[in-house]
Amino acid sequence: MLNESEKYKLKIIEKVVNKQITRTEASLKLNCSLRQIDRLVNKYKTEGEEGFIHKSRGTKNPQKTEEEKIEYAKELYLTKYSYFNFTHFYEKAKEELGISYSVMYKAFVKDGILSTMAQRKTVANYNVTMAKAIQENTATKEQVQLFEQRKEEEKRRHIRRSNIHLSFGEDVQMDATFGMWFGDEVYALHLAVDRATRTVLAGSFNDQEYTRDYMELLMTVVKKFGIPEKIKTDRRGSFSINTNRKQKSTLNTTQFGMICHDLNVSLDSRSDPLFKPNVERLNKTFKNRLIAELKFHGITEKKEATEYLNNVFIPDMNKHFSLGIEPDKNVMGTCGYTDEELNTIISERLKRKIDNASSFKFNGKIYIPVDIETGELKCYSKGTICTVVVAFDYSLWCIVDNILHSVLEVEQKQKFIPLKASKSQEEINRSKAHKPSANHPWRNYNKN
Repeated sequence: MLNESEKYKLKIIEKVVNKQITRTEASLKLNCSLRQIDRLVNKYKTEGEEGFIHKSRGTKNPQKTEEEKIEYAKELYLTKYSYFNFTHFYEKAKEELGISYSVMYKAFVKDGILSTMAQRKTVANYNVTMAKAIQENTATKEQVQLFEQRKEEEKRRHIRRSNIHLSFGEDVQMDATFGMWFGDEVYALHLAVDRATRTVLAGSFNDQEYTRDYMELLMTVVKKFGIPEKIKTDRRGSFSINTNRKQKSTLNTTQFGMICHDLNVSLDSRSDPLFKPNVERLNKTFKNRLIAELKFHGITEKKEATEYLNNVFIPDMNKHFSLGIEPDKNVMGTCGYTDEELNTIISERLKRKIDNASSFKFNGKIYIPVDIETGELKCYSKGTICTVVVAFDYSLWCIVDNILHSVLEVEQKQKFIPLKASKSQEEINRSKAHKPSANHPWRNYNKN
Protein backbone atom coordinates (compact mmCIF):
# COMPACT_ATOMS: atom_id res chain seq x y z
CA MET A 1 0.00 0.00 0.00
CA LEU A 2 1.22 3.48 -0.93
CA ASN A 3 1.34 6.20 1.70
CA GLU A 4 0.11 9.75 0.97
CA SER A 5 3.51 11.00 -0.18
CA GLU A 6 3.98 8.08 -2.56
CA LYS A 7 0.45 8.49 -3.95
CA TYR A 8 1.11 12.16 -4.67
CA LYS A 9 4.38 11.33 -6.41
CA LEU A 10 2.63 8.64 -8.54
CA LYS A 11 -0.10 11.09 -9.55
CA ILE A 12 2.39 13.70 -10.78
CA ILE A 13 4.40 11.16 -12.78
CA GLU A 14 1.22 9.83 -14.41
CA LYS A 15 0.46 13.36 -15.59
CA VAL A 16 3.95 13.66 -17.06
CA VAL A 17 3.54 10.33 -18.91
CA ASN A 18 0.10 11.39 -20.17
CA LYS A 19 1.63 14.76 -21.21
CA GLN A 20 -0.74 16.69 -18.99
CA ILE A 21 2.17 18.59 -17.43
CA THR A 22 5.80 19.12 -18.44
CA ARG A 23 8.89 17.64 -16.79
CA THR A 24 9.81 21.10 -15.47
CA GLU A 25 6.43 21.53 -13.81
CA ALA A 26 6.73 18.08 -12.23
CA SER A 27 10.20 18.86 -10.85
CA LEU A 28 8.84 22.03 -9.24
CA LYS A 29 5.91 20.18 -7.69
CA LEU A 30 8.06 17.34 -6.34
CA ASN A 31 11.02 19.59 -5.52
CA CYS A 32 13.52 17.39 -7.34
CA SER A 33 15.77 17.55 -10.40
CA LEU A 34 14.77 16.79 -14.00
CA ARG A 35 17.03 13.75 -13.94
CA GLN A 36 15.10 12.41 -10.97
CA ILE A 37 11.84 12.97 -12.88
CA ASP A 38 13.23 10.91 -15.74
CA ARG A 39 14.12 8.12 -13.34
CA LEU A 40 10.61 8.13 -11.87
CA VAL A 41 9.09 8.05 -15.37
CA ASN A 42 11.19 5.00 -16.29
CA LYS A 43 10.27 3.31 -13.00
CA TYR A 44 6.57 3.95 -13.70
CA LYS A 45 6.84 2.42 -17.18
CA THR A 46 8.77 -0.67 -16.02
CA GLU A 47 7.39 -1.40 -12.53
CA GLY A 48 4.17 0.50 -12.39
CA GLU A 49 2.64 1.46 -9.06
CA GLU A 50 4.85 -0.96 -7.07
CA GLY A 51 7.97 0.98 -8.12
CA PHE A 52 6.90 3.86 -5.89
CA ILE A 53 6.72 1.78 -2.71
CA HIS A 54 9.80 2.34 -0.43
CA LYS A 55 12.18 -0.62 -0.59
CA SER A 56 12.65 -0.74 3.24
CA ARG A 57 8.92 -1.18 3.78
CA GLY A 58 8.33 -4.27 5.98
CA THR A 59 11.97 -4.76 6.97
CA LYS A 60 13.01 -4.73 10.67
CA ASN A 61 14.60 -1.53 11.92
CA PRO A 62 18.19 -2.28 13.03
CA GLN A 63 18.00 0.64 15.44
CA LYS A 64 14.98 -0.95 17.08
CA THR A 65 16.92 -4.23 17.48
CA GLU A 66 19.69 -2.34 19.31
CA GLU A 67 17.14 -0.69 21.58
CA GLU A 68 15.78 -4.11 22.50
CA LYS A 69 19.29 -5.28 23.38
CA ILE A 70 19.83 -2.17 25.52
CA GLU A 71 16.58 -2.80 27.39
CA TYR A 72 17.63 -6.40 27.93
CA ALA A 73 21.04 -5.24 29.25
CA LYS A 74 19.32 -2.88 31.70
CA GLU A 75 16.99 -5.59 32.95
CA LEU A 76 19.84 -8.10 33.30
CA TYR A 77 22.03 -5.65 35.23
CA LEU A 78 19.28 -4.50 37.60
CA THR A 79 18.00 -8.01 38.38
CA LYS A 80 21.19 -10.12 38.56
CA TYR A 81 24.38 -8.04 38.34
CA SER A 82 23.64 -4.89 40.37
CA TYR A 83 26.61 -5.64 42.69
CA PHE A 84 29.00 -5.49 39.69
CA ASN A 85 30.54 -2.36 38.22
CA PHE A 86 29.86 -1.68 34.51
CA THR A 87 33.18 -3.09 33.26
CA HIS A 88 32.90 -6.20 35.40
CA PHE A 89 29.29 -6.73 34.24
CA TYR A 90 30.21 -6.28 30.57
CA GLU A 91 33.05 -8.81 30.91
CA LYS A 92 30.66 -11.38 32.36
CA ALA A 93 27.74 -10.84 29.94
CA LYS A 94 29.47 -9.56 26.78
CA GLU A 95 28.47 -12.47 24.55
CA GLU A 96 24.94 -12.46 25.90
CA LEU A 97 24.39 -8.71 25.35
CA GLY A 98 25.53 -8.35 21.74
CA ILE A 99 26.22 -4.59 21.99
CA SER A 100 29.36 -2.53 22.50
CA TYR A 101 30.43 -1.26 25.91
CA SER A 102 30.07 2.41 24.87
CA VAL A 103 26.46 1.88 23.73
CA MET A 104 25.65 0.09 26.98
CA TYR A 105 27.41 2.72 29.10
CA LYS A 106 25.63 5.69 27.45
CA ALA A 107 22.26 3.98 27.80
CA PHE A 108 22.88 3.20 31.50
CA VAL A 109 23.97 6.75 32.30
CA LYS A 110 21.03 8.23 30.38
CA ASP A 111 18.57 6.02 32.25
CA GLY A 112 20.01 6.85 35.68
CA ILE A 113 21.76 3.52 36.36
CA LEU A 114 24.84 4.08 38.54
CA SER A 115 28.01 1.96 38.63
CA THR A 116 29.52 0.79 41.92
CA MET A 117 32.75 2.55 40.92
CA ALA A 118 31.22 5.92 40.00
CA GLN A 119 33.08 9.07 41.00
CA ARG A 120 31.92 11.17 43.92
CA LYS A 121 30.62 14.00 41.73
CA THR A 122 28.60 11.54 39.66
CA VAL A 123 27.22 9.94 42.82
CA ALA A 124 26.20 13.35 44.21
CA ASN A 125 24.32 14.27 41.01
CA TYR A 126 22.74 10.81 40.92
CA ASN A 127 21.50 11.14 44.50
CA VAL A 128 19.86 14.50 43.76
CA THR A 129 18.22 13.24 40.56
CA MET A 130 16.94 10.02 42.11
CA ALA A 131 15.62 11.79 45.22
CA LYS A 132 13.63 14.12 42.98
CA ALA A 133 12.37 11.22 40.82
CA ILE A 134 11.26 9.27 43.91
CA GLN A 135 9.46 12.32 45.27
CA GLU A 136 7.62 12.83 41.98
CA ASN A 137 6.92 9.05 41.60
CA THR A 138 8.62 8.93 38.19
CA ALA A 139 11.29 6.35 39.11
CA THR A 140 10.74 2.67 38.37
CA LYS A 141 10.81 -0.02 41.04
CA GLU A 142 14.18 -1.32 39.81
CA GLN A 143 15.72 2.17 39.88
CA VAL A 144 14.53 2.71 43.46
CA GLN A 145 15.99 -0.63 44.56
CA LEU A 146 19.31 0.21 42.89
CA PHE A 147 19.30 3.65 44.55
CA GLU A 148 18.79 2.10 48.00
CA GLN A 149 21.50 -0.47 47.30
CA ARG A 150 24.01 2.15 46.19
CA LYS A 151 23.41 4.19 49.35
CA GLU A 152 24.49 1.22 51.48
CA GLU A 153 27.64 0.49 49.51
CA GLU A 154 30.97 2.01 50.44
CA LYS A 155 32.48 4.55 48.08
CA ARG A 156 35.87 3.28 46.91
CA ARG A 157 38.76 5.37 45.71
CA HIS A 158 41.68 3.77 43.85
CA ILE A 159 45.28 4.78 44.38
CA ARG A 160 47.74 5.36 41.56
CA ARG A 161 49.68 2.40 40.19
CA SER A 162 53.37 2.35 40.86
CA ASN A 163 55.75 3.05 37.99
CA ILE A 164 58.71 1.46 39.75
CA HIS A 165 60.05 -1.46 37.74
CA LEU A 166 60.75 -4.37 40.06
CA SER A 167 61.40 -8.05 39.52
CA PHE A 168 58.99 -10.82 40.36
CA GLY A 169 59.58 -11.94 43.96
CA GLU A 170 61.54 -8.82 44.92
CA ASP A 171 58.65 -7.31 46.90
CA VAL A 172 55.80 -9.51 48.19
CA GLN A 173 53.14 -7.77 50.28
CA MET A 174 50.87 -9.52 52.81
CA ASP A 175 47.81 -8.17 54.57
CA ALA A 176 44.32 -9.10 55.77
CA THR A 177 41.05 -7.19 55.51
CA PHE A 178 37.79 -7.88 57.31
CA GLY A 179 34.37 -7.91 55.69
CA MET A 180 31.11 -9.81 55.30
CA TRP A 181 32.40 -11.74 52.30
CA PHE A 182 29.74 -14.44 52.49
CA GLY A 183 26.88 -15.27 54.80
CA ASP A 184 26.14 -13.08 57.82
CA GLU A 185 29.48 -13.31 59.69
CA VAL A 186 32.65 -11.25 59.42
CA TYR A 187 35.75 -13.01 58.07
CA ALA A 188 39.33 -11.94 57.41
CA LEU A 189 40.62 -12.33 53.86
CA HIS A 190 44.41 -12.87 53.84
CA LEU A 191 46.26 -12.01 50.62
CA ALA A 192 49.84 -12.23 49.34
CA VAL A 193 50.55 -9.98 46.32
CA ASP A 194 53.66 -9.47 44.21
CA ARG A 195 54.28 -5.77 43.63
CA ALA A 196 56.17 -6.07 40.33
CA THR A 197 53.53 -8.04 38.43
CA ARG A 198 50.38 -7.31 40.52
CA THR A 199 49.93 -11.07 40.75
CA VAL A 200 47.85 -12.43 43.62
CA LEU A 201 50.04 -15.28 44.88
CA ALA A 202 47.75 -16.77 47.56
CA GLY A 203 44.60 -16.12 49.56
CA SER A 204 42.65 -17.62 52.46
CA PHE A 205 39.66 -16.95 54.75
CA ASN A 206 39.53 -17.15 58.55
CA ASP A 207 37.42 -15.70 61.33
CA GLN A 208 40.43 -13.77 62.72
CA GLU A 209 43.89 -12.62 61.61
CA TYR A 210 46.20 -15.36 62.92
CA THR A 211 49.90 -16.12 62.42
CA ARG A 212 48.92 -19.56 61.09
CA ASP A 213 47.07 -17.94 58.19
CA TYR A 214 50.21 -16.08 57.12
CA MET A 215 52.16 -19.32 57.44
CA GLU A 216 49.67 -20.91 55.03
CA LEU A 217 50.13 -18.01 52.59
CA LEU A 218 53.92 -18.39 52.75
CA MET A 219 53.72 -22.17 52.27
CA THR A 220 51.53 -21.69 49.16
CA VAL A 221 53.87 -19.06 47.73
CA VAL A 222 57.01 -21.14 48.34
CA LYS A 223 55.55 -24.32 46.84
CA LYS A 224 53.89 -22.64 43.84
CA PHE A 225 56.31 -19.83 42.93
CA GLY A 226 59.48 -20.07 45.05
CA ILE A 227 61.11 -18.18 47.92
CA PRO A 228 60.69 -14.36 47.71
CA GLU A 229 63.47 -11.91 48.51
CA LYS A 230 61.39 -9.62 50.73
CA ILE A 231 58.02 -9.70 52.46
CA LYS A 232 56.29 -6.48 53.53
CA THR A 233 53.67 -6.47 56.28
CA ASP A 234 52.10 -4.20 58.86
CA ARG A 235 53.24 -4.09 62.49
CA ARG A 236 50.82 -6.51 64.03
CA GLY A 237 52.01 -8.99 66.65
CA SER A 238 52.57 -11.75 64.11
CA PHE A 239 55.46 -9.81 62.56
CA SER A 240 56.81 -7.30 65.06
CA ILE A 241 57.47 -7.29 68.84
CA ASN A 242 57.41 -3.98 70.73
CA THR A 243 60.36 -4.86 72.99
CA ASN A 244 62.59 -5.58 70.01
CA ARG A 245 61.87 -2.50 67.93
CA LYS A 246 64.63 -0.48 69.56
CA GLN A 247 67.21 -3.24 69.34
CA LYS A 248 69.94 -3.02 66.75
CA SER A 249 69.46 -6.63 65.66
CA THR A 250 67.63 -6.98 62.32
CA LEU A 251 66.34 -10.44 63.22
CA ASN A 252 62.63 -10.42 63.98
CA THR A 253 62.01 -12.82 66.86
CA THR A 254 58.34 -13.56 66.18
CA GLN A 255 57.34 -17.01 64.95
CA PHE A 256 56.88 -15.70 61.41
CA GLY A 257 60.16 -13.78 61.68
CA MET A 258 62.11 -16.93 62.58
CA ILE A 259 60.59 -18.72 59.58
CA CYS A 260 61.67 -15.88 57.27
CA HIS A 261 65.16 -15.96 58.80
CA ASP A 262 65.50 -19.70 58.10
CA LEU A 263 64.30 -19.22 54.50
CA ASN A 264 66.64 -16.22 54.05
CA VAL A 265 63.71 -13.89 53.41
CA SER A 266 63.89 -10.23 54.45
CA LEU A 267 60.87 -9.29 56.58
CA ASP A 268 60.00 -5.58 56.73
CA SER A 269 57.10 -4.36 58.90
CA ARG A 270 55.70 -0.83 58.98
CA SER A 271 52.40 0.70 60.04
CA ASP A 272 52.01 3.02 57.00
CA PRO A 273 49.45 1.65 54.47
CA LEU A 274 51.40 3.31 51.62
CA PHE A 275 54.30 1.00 52.49
CA LYS A 276 52.36 -1.86 50.84
CA PRO A 277 50.02 -0.08 48.39
CA ASN A 278 49.33 -2.98 46.03
CA VAL A 279 47.80 -5.31 48.59
CA GLU A 280 45.85 -2.39 50.11
CA ARG A 281 44.37 -1.56 46.70
CA LEU A 282 43.56 -5.20 46.01
CA ASN A 283 41.73 -5.38 49.33
CA LYS A 284 39.30 -2.78 47.93
CA THR A 285 39.12 -4.49 44.54
CA PHE A 286 38.32 -7.84 46.16
CA LYS A 287 35.60 -6.23 48.29
CA ASN A 288 34.13 -4.71 45.15
CA ARG A 289 34.25 -7.89 43.02
CA LEU A 290 34.53 -10.96 45.27
CA ILE A 291 31.53 -10.14 47.47
CA ALA A 292 29.42 -9.63 44.34
CA GLU A 293 30.49 -12.95 42.80
CA LEU A 294 30.00 -14.93 46.02
CA LYS A 295 26.49 -13.49 46.32
CA PHE A 296 25.81 -14.22 42.65
CA HIS A 297 26.78 -17.88 43.07
CA GLY A 298 24.92 -18.21 46.40
CA ILE A 299 28.04 -19.18 48.39
CA THR A 300 27.55 -18.88 52.16
CA GLU A 301 30.02 -21.41 53.63
CA LYS A 302 33.73 -20.90 54.37
CA LYS A 303 34.87 -24.08 52.60
CA GLU A 304 33.01 -23.25 49.38
CA ALA A 305 34.21 -19.64 49.49
CA THR A 306 37.85 -20.72 49.90
CA GLU A 307 37.61 -23.14 46.98
CA TYR A 308 36.02 -20.49 44.76
CA LEU A 309 38.63 -17.93 45.84
CA ASN A 310 41.66 -20.07 44.96
CA ASN A 311 40.31 -22.08 42.02
CA VAL A 312 38.22 -19.49 40.17
CA PHE A 313 38.46 -15.91 41.42
CA ILE A 314 42.23 -15.44 41.92
CA PRO A 315 43.15 -17.05 38.55
CA ASP A 316 40.54 -14.83 36.86
CA MET A 317 41.90 -11.70 38.61
CA ASN A 318 45.47 -12.56 37.61
CA LYS A 319 44.34 -13.14 34.01
CA HIS A 320 42.76 -9.70 33.78
CA PHE A 321 45.02 -7.51 35.94
CA SER A 322 48.48 -9.08 36.45
CA LEU A 323 51.30 -7.99 34.16
CA GLY A 324 52.79 -11.44 33.57
CA ILE A 325 56.06 -12.90 34.86
CA GLU A 326 59.08 -12.14 32.69
CA PRO A 327 61.79 -14.86 32.89
CA ASP A 328 64.63 -12.33 32.90
CA LYS A 329 63.00 -10.36 35.75
CA ASN A 330 62.31 -13.20 38.16
CA VAL A 331 64.25 -13.23 41.42
CA MET A 332 61.99 -15.70 43.19
CA GLY A 333 64.40 -18.20 44.75
CA THR A 334 64.18 -21.87 43.86
CA CYS A 335 62.80 -23.98 46.69
CA GLY A 336 65.40 -26.68 47.35
CA TYR A 337 63.56 -28.10 50.36
CA THR A 338 61.51 -31.25 50.44
CA ASP A 339 57.94 -31.23 51.70
CA GLU A 340 59.12 -32.80 54.98
CA GLU A 341 61.73 -30.07 55.46
CA LEU A 342 59.24 -27.29 54.70
CA ASN A 343 56.86 -28.88 57.16
CA THR A 344 59.31 -28.27 60.02
CA ILE A 345 60.71 -24.94 58.74
CA ILE A 346 57.33 -23.23 58.36
CA SER A 347 56.31 -24.01 61.93
CA GLU A 348 55.84 -22.64 65.44
CA ARG A 349 58.77 -22.97 67.89
CA LEU A 350 58.76 -22.67 71.66
CA LYS A 351 61.54 -23.07 74.25
CA ARG A 352 61.42 -25.73 76.99
CA LYS A 353 63.94 -27.23 79.43
CA ILE A 354 64.86 -30.89 79.78
CA ASP A 355 64.11 -32.22 83.30
CA ASN A 356 66.01 -34.80 85.31
CA ALA A 357 64.21 -37.63 83.45
CA SER A 358 65.45 -36.37 80.04
CA SER A 359 61.92 -35.28 79.16
CA PHE A 360 60.07 -32.01 78.74
CA LYS A 361 56.51 -30.82 79.27
CA PHE A 362 54.39 -29.25 76.53
CA ASN A 363 50.66 -28.47 76.68
CA GLY A 364 50.24 -30.54 79.84
CA LYS A 365 51.91 -33.66 78.40
CA ILE A 366 55.38 -35.17 78.82
CA TYR A 367 57.60 -36.03 75.86
CA ILE A 368 61.04 -37.62 75.38
CA PRO A 369 63.30 -36.82 72.38
CA VAL A 370 63.77 -39.73 69.94
CA ASP A 371 66.52 -40.16 67.35
CA ILE A 372 64.92 -39.95 63.88
CA GLU A 373 67.25 -42.47 62.23
CA THR A 374 67.62 -45.14 64.94
CA GLY A 375 64.41 -44.62 66.93
CA GLU A 376 66.38 -44.66 70.21
CA LEU A 377 65.46 -42.44 73.14
CA LYS A 378 67.89 -39.54 73.59
CA CYS A 379 69.15 -38.65 77.05
CA TYR A 380 70.16 -35.09 77.93
CA SER A 381 71.21 -33.53 81.20
CA LYS A 382 68.78 -31.55 83.31
CA GLY A 383 68.39 -27.90 82.20
CA THR A 384 69.30 -28.48 78.55
CA ILE A 385 67.36 -26.06 76.30
CA CYS A 386 64.92 -27.81 73.97
CA THR A 387 63.04 -26.12 71.12
CA VAL A 388 59.59 -27.63 70.62
CA VAL A 389 58.54 -27.51 66.94
CA VAL A 390 54.82 -27.52 66.08
CA ALA A 391 55.08 -28.34 62.37
CA PHE A 392 52.91 -26.94 59.60
CA ASP A 393 50.78 -30.11 59.69
CA TYR A 394 50.58 -29.78 63.53
CA SER A 395 52.87 -32.76 64.15
CA LEU A 396 55.29 -32.39 67.11
CA TRP A 397 59.12 -32.36 66.92
CA CYS A 398 61.97 -30.99 69.02
CA ILE A 399 65.42 -29.52 68.41
CA VAL A 400 68.24 -30.12 70.91
CA ASP A 401 71.80 -28.99 70.17
CA ASN A 402 70.69 -28.03 66.61
CA ILE A 403 69.58 -31.63 65.93
CA LEU A 404 65.99 -32.38 64.95
CA HIS A 405 64.33 -35.20 66.89
CA SER A 406 60.93 -36.80 66.85
CA VAL A 407 59.18 -37.10 70.20
CA LEU A 408 57.57 -39.89 72.21
CA GLU A 409 54.71 -39.11 74.56
CA VAL A 410 55.12 -40.58 78.06
CA GLU A 411 52.05 -41.93 79.77
CA GLN A 412 51.60 -40.19 83.08
CA LYS A 413 50.50 -42.04 86.24
CA GLN A 414 47.16 -40.95 87.55
CA LYS A 415 47.27 -39.19 90.86
CA PHE A 416 44.43 -40.23 93.21
CA ILE A 417 43.55 -40.21 96.90
CA PRO A 418 42.24 -43.59 98.21
CA LEU A 419 38.79 -43.40 99.66
CA LYS A 420 38.51 -44.18 103.38
CA ALA A 421 36.20 -47.05 104.30
CA SER A 422 33.26 -46.12 106.48
CA LYS A 423 33.61 -47.17 110.18
CA SER A 424 31.07 -48.90 112.34
CA GLN A 425 29.66 -47.27 115.48
CA GLU A 426 31.69 -49.64 117.66
CA GLU A 427 34.92 -48.58 115.92
CA ILE A 428 33.96 -44.97 116.27
CA ASN A 429 33.31 -45.40 120.01
CA ARG A 430 36.56 -47.27 120.43
CA SER A 431 38.50 -44.53 118.66
CA LYS A 432 37.31 -41.85 121.08
CA ALA A 433 39.82 -40.38 123.56
CA HIS A 434 40.34 -42.30 126.85
CA LYS A 435 38.43 -40.91 129.86
CA PRO A 436 40.40 -41.22 133.11
CA SER A 437 38.71 -42.94 136.04
CA ALA A 438 37.30 -41.00 138.99
CA ASN A 439 40.26 -41.88 141.27
CA HIS A 440 42.91 -41.09 138.66
CA PRO A 441 45.86 -39.17 140.15
CA TRP A 442 45.35 -36.37 137.67
CA ARG A 443 41.91 -35.74 139.10
CA ASN A 444 43.38 -35.38 142.61
CA TYR A 445 46.15 -33.00 141.46
CA ASN A 446 44.14 -29.78 141.83
CA LYS A 447 42.67 -30.91 145.15
CA ASN A 448 46.12 -31.00 146.74
